[in-house]
Amino acid sequence: MFTGEEMLKIDMLKFFRSGEFADVKSGLSCAQIVVMFGPADASFKSAGAEILRYGAFEFHFFRDEIFMIFSDHFRSEPLNFGGGSARQIEIEPWILSGCPAPIDLAAVKGALNRERIEYRERATDEGLKLDLSSSVTLAFESLSGLGGPRGYELAAFWIKF
Repeated sequence: MFTGEEMLKIDMLKFFRSGEFADVKSGLSCAQIVVMFGPADASFKSAGAEILRYGAFEFHFFRDEIFMIFSDHFRSEPLNFGGGSARQIEIEPWILSGCPAPIDLAAVKGALNRERIEYRERATDEGLKLDLSSSVTLAFESLSGLGGPRGYELAAFWIKF
C-alpha cells in the first residue's frame, strides 16, 4: 500500500512505445494490483473475467491472473486513476491530454510517426485498429460515416499479456 510520499507514474507515451504500464506485468493477481494501486473504484465480472476499474483504466483478470489493461473511458471523462489512488498516481497523458475531446486517426498516426513507434493498420467491422510494435492496440470507430483519415476517432486502447 502507499506511504504518503510515494508517487507512481504512468507515462502513456512509454506505454504506447513499450507496453510498460507502471509495474504491471503478466501473471499479477487482483490482490497484487490492489497492493500496487489501492482499492479499485469498481469491480465487476464480464464474460468470465473479473475486472477492476481505476478511473479511466480497467484491469481484466481470468482465473485471478491479469490478461489485459483496457480503456475506453477516456472518451467520456478525464484520463485519471479515479477515487482513492488518484493523488498518488501521476499520469503523463501524451496524446490523451485533450481528452475527453475526440482524437482523430490522423492526429494519432502523426504522433506515432513523430515518436517513431511502428504500427500496422487493419480494417475491422467497427472501424480500424492500429497494432503497435509494443503489443498495444488502438481501436478507432468511424465518425458518423465520414470518410478519410479524419473520419475515425480513437475509441479504446488495450494491451493483452
